[in-house]
Order: sequence, then C-alpha cells, then structure tokens
Amino acid sequence: MNARMKNNTYEAAWRNARFLVVGAFATVMMAHGDVASASGGRNIAISGNSTFSDCGAAGSDLALLMTGDLKGCLSIFVQDVTCKELGEFDHYREYGREAFVGTWRGKRGRFATDYAVDAAYAKGFCQSLNYSLELSGSCIHHIRGRSGVFADADGVFTMFDVITNVTGDPVTGEFMAGSGANNFLYYGRIRKSGRADGSPAALEDLAPAEARSSLAAGAAARKAQSGRSC
Repeated sequence: MNARMKNNTYEAAWRNARFLVVGAFATVMMAHGDVASASGGRNIAISGNSTFSDCGAAGSDLALLMTGDLKGCLSIFVQDVTCKELGEFDHYREYGREAFVGTWRGKRGRFATDYAVDAAYAKGFCQSLNYSLELSGSCIHHIRGRSGVFADADGVFTMFDVITNVTGDPVTGEFMAGSGANNFLYYGRIRKSGRADGSPAALEDLAPAEARSSLAAGAAARKAQSGRSC
C-alpha cells in the first residue's frame, strides 16, 4: 500500500470514528431528556402515572390525577366518539380536549391539549359502552402551553392504559377482557421555545360543544361512572 492510499484509509477511518462519537454523544443527550433544538428551544422528557379522579374542573366530563414529572389535574372534555364492530373485537376512537393545572419542575402553570384515544374492547362494547371490556388502549395528547411554566411550551405525550386481569392464550389466541384500566402511564416531551407567547384561554373554552353526538355524550357519562378509563 502506498503512502497516498494509507493516508486516504486513515482519513476515512478517522471520519467514521468522529461520526460514531458524535452519534453516541447525541444518543446520550437524548437519553438525558434535555436537548437543545436549532431554534434555541429545549426538548425535555416527561413521564409518570395517572389515575382516575374527581379533581376535574367544572364542566369537564372526567379527570385524571397526574403524578411524576407533571403533578396536578387533567380535566377531560369529550367531543367525538366512534365505535366499530370488527371480526373479533370492537374498535373505539375518541377525540376531545383537556386542561391541565398543576406543576412541572416545581413551578405552576397550565396547558391545554387536543387528544385522541385508540382502543380495543371485547365484542359487545359498542352496544353496551361497558368500559370494563377494554383489551388494550392508548391516547396521544398534543400540548399547547397556556400560562405559568407552560406559557412558552408545546409538546406531546402518550398515555398507556394499564388494564387489570386481561388474559390471553398464546396457543389458541382466545382472550378474555379484564376489569378495565386502572392506571394510565404517560411518556413524552415538552419543548420550551423561550418565547412567552401562550394565551391564557379560559377553561370554559374547552367545554364540549352542545352539538356533539348522542354517542359521544353517552360515552362521556359512562366513562365518568366507570372510573376505569382515561
């Protein structure tokens, strides 16, 4: 191998090594959960748990008490619901808005969300709206900062339903519903932009529209009664 080939090989190896080091550093920073963006904002990881609660604001359909990185009350306003009977289960989707009031990193604030639920229930759910028939489910929440510590924030988090006593046979594929969800673990990120441009909208702005369908109204009432669904 001549000197030029050796130099080229060495330079290529050094470039690859630098890429690996940079990639590893970025991975560590992402895992740390506090990453600066090109626009000067920071993406900060959040996680925790939540449980059904009566902490909701006046006019809300139901609420969750959140713990972990977010500590406070998430008031839920159901706006639309669809339910479709499939071959072996019923597919449920729900849309709405929420208002969180509480603390993050020890500082108080408030944000609103648009959320969407995607869940599977045992056969018969679409007719009964019996939330103890849940098999699996999760919901995604898009954050819009409003005031306090969230005034310059946006982000997204997902809630995962922890469902009690669901069983399934890995050989036959047969399954049985349990007794509904009792915890809702969450994970996501909040982005701090550094611009205090949040608008302090009133909670009543999130109230469900009077024109929502009878199915959505019925689902909201049954969820609130069940205490087993987010």
